[in-house]
Amino acid sequence: MNLKRIITLLTPVLFFAAIAAFGAATLILPKKDFSELENKYLAKAPSLSIRSAVSGELSDGISEYLKDHFALRTGWISLRTGLERLLGHEKINGVYISEGRLFQAVEPYDYENIDRNIEALNKFGKSAGGRMTLMLAPTSSQIYADLLPDYSPEPEERRMISYVYSKLDPSVQYVDLFDTMMKNRGDYIYYRTDHHWTTGGAYLAYSELIRSYGYDPVGLDRIDIEHASHGFLGSYYTKVLSDSAEPDTIDIYTSGGAKVTEVVISEPDGTQSVHDGLYFRENLEKRDKYLTFLGENVPMIEIESEASGGSVLVIKDSFANCFVPFLTKHFSKVTVIDLRYMMDLRDYADPESFDRILLLYNAATFSEDRNIAKLSAAME
Repeated sequence: MNLKRIITLLTPVLFFAAIAAFGAATLILPKKDFSELENKYLAKAPSLSIRSAVSGELSDGISEYLKDHFALRTGWISLRTGLERLLGHEKINGVYISEGRLFQAVEPYDYENIDRNIEALNKFGKSAGGRMTLMLAPTSSQIYADLLPDYSPEPEERRMISYVYSKLDPSVQYVDLFDTMMKNRGDYIYYRTDHHWTTGGAYLAYSELIRSYGYDPVGLDRIDIEHASHGFLGSYYTKVLSDSAEPDTIDIYTSGGAKVTEVVISEPDGTQSVHDGLYFRENLEKRDKYLTFLGENVPMIEIESEASGGSVLVIKDSFANCFVPFLTKHFSKVTVIDLRYMMDLRDYADPESFDRILLLYNAATFSEDRNIAKLSAAME
């Protein structure tokens, strides 16, 4: 038997052997509940029943389970990204890879949901009697729109933010950050591999807000900047596992003046714990190093400091996590609320008891969020 004939016979055998080996490895290897690299919970094995088999839930569950647990999964995701890039694709799994950065792909806005959120804000703001401020953080896709691939749609985030501000009731103040972020886009104000702004970007936003409150921001000459980690690979990276962008740096800004005296965390299960300070440094050793700022997302964090500026309620998404520490230099009480983890704001905090109320979201999240509507009932 000649060599060509042997190769012809062996090729399908080796192919099916490889498939069998991967299948066996997928079944035998230990399973994880959570993928730290991808920052997501993995599908659980579906339960077997006549109902699930007839309805199709069983086959769907098996498909999701195998997709999340097949052997060498992360290596295959990275390989897929590399192959798609070789084919000229710059949008992969909802992420643009361009100019040494990763960006969220531009998608149309849901203006019906935006209008519902504006309506809830206006109702809340009227009841708050002028104590309410809205601040929408632009995303990196808008600030660096000129770096997006040529074929990508033009971002309309600037228009959307202006639309929101134009529809606000006069009782709701706002701080427009767009020009400030554009002027400073040459600095390190957004992560390359993650959707958040950096601590430097948060400092710019803090400076604009605190001036609108009538205070002077703490000057950079009075702040010590600690480069706590140079190995942060963020949320965009987890979607593509591409090394096209450099790992990011986690910076911690500290200064003198008013010190934080107490941090009380309310967990989703109703328990409370006291934390020593605002930074969770143990997360510098984990994949999601952004959790260094205020830790895991929870319903409420209550912070007390030696400052004498009264109290502020911050209703937020995760963009506020590296922003909040700056407020402790001006307010003796900073209460941080995440609406995703509660049905009623009043179960955790009384809005009427605060001197100021800030709603801080990134613009993309604000357009999609279904929890802001909960504010409609919070002041009734």
